[in-house]
Amino acid sequence: ALCLLEVVDTSVRTGFLTFIASLMLAKNLPAGWAALSVPLVLIGGMAGKLACGFLAERIGIVRTVVLTEVGTGAGILLMLVLPDVAAYLVLPFLGIALNGTSSVLYATIGDVIDKDRLPRAFGLFYTINSVCGLIVPLVFGFIGDAFSVSASIAICGLLAFATLPLCLML
Repeated sequence: ALCLLEVVDTSVRTGFLTFIASLMLAKNLPAGWAALSVPLVLIGGMAGKLACGFLAERIGIVRTVVLTEVGTGAGILLMLVLPDVAAYLVLPFLGIALNGTSSVLYATIGDVIDKDRLPRAFGLFYTINSVCGLIVPLVFGFIGDAFSVSASIAICGLLAFATLPLCLML
């Protein structure tokens, strides 16, 4: 369940980060602003990694993952309907949920795996992350070519909600 959560979470994060600048360009933001959309998300993500660690200690891992994935899915879908500058201003806040989840998932490995198997588990987990990071942009690129960048972003947003049933398995 944890590995499947990682697959979906990494797919959403990688797909969104790959195409958010294109979405901002489609909203007629200047190219310089669109280019800064990824760093804005990552700045929020740095804060999110810290915030989600504290949150997981307070309310638990599963609740934190549910909260961040719902925030991620809703935030990504919000990007599609907000006007240009409003969408741009939401990016750091979306980054909190988008990037914070992964820290909680990494920390969970130690809770669900025997100590003797931790090196292998971390190796598997990071390999899954890397493979998703390689494949997913290509898949979402094909979707973007076939339909639109907005369709790719919408699928990312909807895919975030697929983590909710997986959380129950933890």
